[in-house]
Amino acid sequence: MAIITFAQIKGGSGKTTLAKCLVAEFVARGLPIAALDLDPNRPLGRFFAQIPELRDVEVAVPGGDQRVSALVRDLAARHDNVVIDLMGAATNDTQVALALSDLVVVPSQMGEDDFRGGIETWRQVEEAELVARRPIARAVLMVRTSASAVRPRVESFVREAYENAGAEVLAASFGDRTVWREMSYAKWVPVLHDRDSHAAQNVAAIFDELMALLARSEASAAA
Repeated sequence: MAIITFAQIKGGSGKTTLAKCLVAEFVARGLPIAALDLDPNRPLGRFFAQIPELRDVEVAVPGGDQRVSALVRDLAARHDNVVIDLMGAATNDTQVALALSDLVVVPSQMGEDDFRGGIETWRQVEEAELVARRPIARAVLMVRTSASAVRPRVESFVREAYENAGAEVLAASFGDRTVWREMSYAKWVPVLHDRDSHAAQNVAAIFDELMALLARSEASAAA
């Protein structure tokens, strides 16, 4: 079982797009998955409802007296994997979700604001790990990067800055592609509808690296 959370205190970093794609990748691979949508706009449920292959994915949202901790535990009790899309802010719900996570992905574009937000989010995960008294796997994922094979200098600079600050950065990055912005309108998801496309292969590479990171974390905790 894995609880995977997308977290970044700076809004507009790509958390929701990544959550949509990761859930779709679980479905494409025939793996059980549910989601918890903590974005105030509740985009996940609306998106999944438009895509036939995703309509059966359970999406929980907080409401009434329900606590985030109870929602996470309920989903995890009934589903092998849970993806959490956090709001772009540091809140109590954010800290609770981080402490219950097995893996936290910190999306970051290449601007200074994203970098500062990413580092602060990384520190929050470290604090959540202390509260939870167990290891929480985590990594920064560069997003909206060039889709070409050549890595721009600015991306290399930002990667180095994260690593110098003690953060692990995934080797894979999430390329800037028009298709990600069109998914909701076109009702066409490369991960589900064109597995041979570069876009789908991009998500598959990220998925594989995340699963390897989880496996390493679990092996280290068991040692």
